[in-house]
Amino acid sequence: MRKLICLLLVSLIIKHSVLACSAFAICKGDRIIVGKNLDWFCNMAYLVVNKRNVSKKAFLSSNASVLEWTSKYGSITFTQNGVGLTSGGMNEAGLVIEESWLGPTQYPVADERPVIDEIQWIQYQLDNCSKVEEVIATNSKLRIQKYYGKSHYFVYDKSGNTATIDFVNGEMVYHLLHKTDVQVLTNDTYQLASDSLKNFEGFGGTRNVPNGTKSIYRFGRAAKMIKDYERNDSTNIIDYGFGILSNIAQKSTAWSVVYDISNLRIYYKTSSSPEIKEVSFNKFDLDCSSPMMLIEINLQKKGDISNLFEPYTLEKNRDLVTKVIKNWRENKFALHITDAEVEKLIQYPETMRCNK
Repeated sequence: MRKLICLLLVSLIIKHSVLACSAFAICKGDRIIVGKNLDWFCNMAYLVVNKRNVSKKAFLSSNASVLEWTSKYGSITFTQNGVGLTSGGMNEAGLVIEESWLGPTQYPVADERPVIDEIQWIQYQLDNCSKVEEVIATNSKLRIQKYYGKSHYFVYDKSGNTATIDFVNGEMVYHLLHKTDVQVLTNDTYQLASDSLKNFEGFGGTRNVPNGTKSIYRFGRAAKMIKDYERNDSTNIIDYGFGILSNIAQKSTAWSVVYDISNLRIYYKTSSSPEIKEVSFNKFDLDCSSPMMLIEINLQKKGDISNLFEPYTLEKNRDLVTKVIKNWRENKFALHITDAEVEKLIQYPETMRCNK
């Protein structure tokens, strides 16, 4: 019995660790970046160039009506769940949305609003919004229905506006953050994390911010490094962003991203390919009359990889989804996704249409 309890505790610790993502923003002068660590057991994904004027219908199978829309903006997104269902990214207007796991998440109960799942919600916002306020306003028009897990969101726009969005007791709870506020999100509600930060030196308390992977510790170390940089550090802002991500990384960190909102560039590295890669929006045609483009994120390259993207094909999406689902099942995640639904994920991009 004691051995069984120990094994269960180890399992819970591992699960908590691999779900522990972090995001932050730095605004200094005319430069704005957003950083994100995806802490996860699977690092397979595509970087996808999504186009404007594409008609879409939410993937989610539901008895309720599902959301339908036509994309207003092009975007570049990290996509693990299959093309069209992003894990995070930036659009051409400079809006960035990233998500982290939040255990106490409770999405809204069923009502008359059309539904979308918690991951494709990100793509919907990148397709339709340019500002933080627009993202928040969509809550009256749509409802998240859980399909994969429990997410909360870090949203940043080109004007320097920031929001964190949680779903607590079935309601959206958001915080609009000013430049003087702590612009970090880990795996607690923003309110809990920011309240806990007051115990640490530099934020009203006397304790040093501890090392370790606990959510509030990562929140605190990122907050301190941001404050130090904004005060007097002259390090290149992209390099400093990766420095923060390195400081709060874990063994389970699958990839690290720095979004250069000011210049519409994305920098990233993965656990399998630690060389920093760069992607520039100005290298792509974002009109839907041209093919959707993608690239496997773990390619062994460094520097600007914008010219290495290839057109989407059904076979490429099948390859990604099949490998990812196999990995998830091995790690006992999302076991509710049946083989029939896997095939729907594979076929989903074929349902999208250029609306021209």
